[in-house]
Amino acid sequence: MTLRDLEVYLAVYEHNSMRKAAESLYISQPSVSGVIRNIEEEYGVRLFERLNHRLHVTPEGEALANRARRLLSQFQELEHSLQNSAERDFLRIGATLTVGTCILPEILRPMKKLRSWVLVENTRAVETRLVKGELDIGFVEGEIHHPDLEVSAVMDDPLIAVSNTQEPTPLSLAELCQKYPLLMRESGSGTRAMLEEALLRRGVTWNEGWVCSNTQALLRAAEAGLGVTVISRLLAQDSLAAGRLFEIPLSDCQLERSFRLVWHKDKFQGPSFQSFCALCREYAQKNPPQISH
Repeated sequence: MTLRDLEVYLAVYEHNSMRKAAESLYISQPSVSGVIRNIEEEYGVRLFERLNHRLHVTPEGEALANRARRLLSQFQELEHSLQNSAERDFLRIGATLTVGTCILPEILRPMKKLRSWVLVENTRAVETRLVKGELDIGFVEGEIHHPDLEVSAVMDDPLIAVSNTQEPTPLSLAELCQKYPLLMRESGSGTRAMLEEALLRRGVTWNEGWVCSNTQALLRAAEAGLGVTVISRLLAQDSLAAGRLFEIPLSDCQLERSFRLVWHKDKFQGPSFQSFCALCREYAQKNPPQISH
């Protein structure tokens, strides 16, 4: 079994189709079928069940996919280290929306010579790409669950409730949800996960007014009086300073999460990787979170 065989197998696994895998690899479908058949025959395993003209991965196939991703990622790291000198180092960074909007540009400013590619997505999307070896490092606010990923907390980030109405007294989460529709982030967002956990833990029901992956759209909707959004203070600070939004203090909870650096446990930590981590921690020391009063 060769590295190319593993690439073909992963394409079939991810597309769940011989035809689509062949199209993605620009080879013929019989070539793809032959690779899968040869692996199964050589090792005496069945990677897929063929039921009703559809592929269903077996437990053995699932295990092979996990190992194949790791091996291919290590091979890509090896190629990368041989092909690129320190001066041409390249870092693929995944960041969640708050980090990508408010923090990452400042962190990368001193690293102008670094060749980098940045993906700004929600936590689940960054986690998935890290597992697949499509990113070198992530900087996220959501919880990370995959056992192959290492996590290091860097700084705290308070979440606040904001609307275009100034409340005379603090509100509980239940009172907030009775008075306002919630303008919420999409599923997979660390912000949404934290808010939902707080609501469910208190048995609070809520009216979901918006679901949106664009934080600026949520802020504009709150400014227009369409509801309340719970969001990082970093993202809301300009609207707060301009008087377009007001913080609604919460009487029964304080929502605070951590920004975390995340990487695959098999990741080679080259000079750019280490410099990026150091700059993230330096930024955190110089910019402690503002606490609600």
